[in-house]
Amino acid sequence: MTLKHLGQTRSVVNPEYALLTPETFIRTAVAEWKDTACLVHIAPVIGLGARFSQFTAEMRAGAVASAPPKGVQRFVFVLDGEVEVRVGGDTHRLTEYGYAYLPAGTDHSIHAGEAARVSVFEKRFQPQLEGLPAPEVFVGNEQDVAGTEFEGDPGLIARKLLPDAPQFDFIVTTMSYAPGATLPYVEIHYMEHGLLMLEGEGIYRLGERYLQVTRGDVIWMGAHCPQWYGALGKTWSKYLLYKDMNRHPLEPT
Repeated sequence: MTLKHLGQTRSVVNPEYALLTPETFIRTAVAEWKDTACLVHIAPVIGLGARFSQFTAEMRAGAVASAPPKGVQRFVFVLDGEVEVRVGGDTHRLTEYGYAYLPAGTDHSIHAGEAARVSVFEKRFQPQLEGLPAPEVFVGNEQDVAGTEFEGDPGLIARKLLPDAPQFDFIVTTMSYAPGATLPYVEIHYMEHGLLMLEGEGIYRLGERYLQVTRGDVIWMGAHCPQWYGALGKTWSKYLLYKDMNRHPLEPT
């Protein structure tokens, strides 16, 4: 039982991390997303040093999204329903757990024939290293991506949804955990994360706290925030994970 009317919530926000839970989500309009309610979870205006945005777009039947502002790249991941991504004369139909990466400067649109929910990450592109080609449009479905055992653990499966190539300045993965599986160690690193719990439940260590997390929760982890996850319950758990990478830590974003 949640006691929202008494001001109780599992959400926690501090300079190291934020756990944002559905009972605190607020819907708003975002200019590029017509006939869509957006739940903006993470953005630079959070005031915690975030260098990307993460939001859930609840697209009504017939909704259309246009490209983001100049210099901004976009990753979309279908949570429910299906959408069409139209880019360069091509149409890509994305069903549940389908995704598309749209490089900065790519003219495109996203169409929902029926109601759909999509998770969206957007980030200003850091120019590629000298001599590297620009990233290209990339489309796939998480369920078609071969998983690899993380640190040799068959109960912990990682799937990379984008090429692990230096022209990309971020990567998106899913991490799947068998009941009782855990990360093998506490991670501390200079990259930041955005995370959406897709399935199941568990315990996340963030900083010095251990917090209950479940399907629908969003987490922001700042640079050098101690982090660890352990799966609970009787079914596998899975989360969608954003991480910036492949750029020198002194370069501006």
